[in-house]
Amino acid sequence: MFQAFVISTMQRLFRAWKARLSRLYSKYNTNEERLSHRPEDVELEDWKYLIQYFGSQDFKRNPITGEIDTADKVWEIQHTRKDDRGELGQLQEVVAQQQSEEIEHPMTRDEILSTVLGERT
Repeated sequence: MFQAFVISTMQRLFRAWKARLSRLYSKYNTNEERLSHRPEDVELEDWKYLIQYFGSQDFKRNPITGEIDTADKVWEIQHTRKDDRGELGQLQEVVAQQQSEEIEHPMTRDEILSTVLGERT
């Protein structure tokens, strides 16, 4: 039981660390800017590798389909677990409702995300 807790905690912390680095990468427009703003807890060679990785098509691609995912799909992959039905379930419900033929002006993906998740930075 304790081992499962430790593994789960390590996985959560690793995902959070990766997400923080990805956000830092996205904050800057050029690789030169990214290099000059290397996080203190990442070695230079590792940061160079991550800059290349975050900019690659492989990072942006869905590993199953091989296609580049949309913003809502990326959010879903990064923020939910298979057994998490909270916000993901709400997203799926709103998407299903918006696909109804009775709706004259369906919401965009961004509007759906804002409706379910609220405005976030």
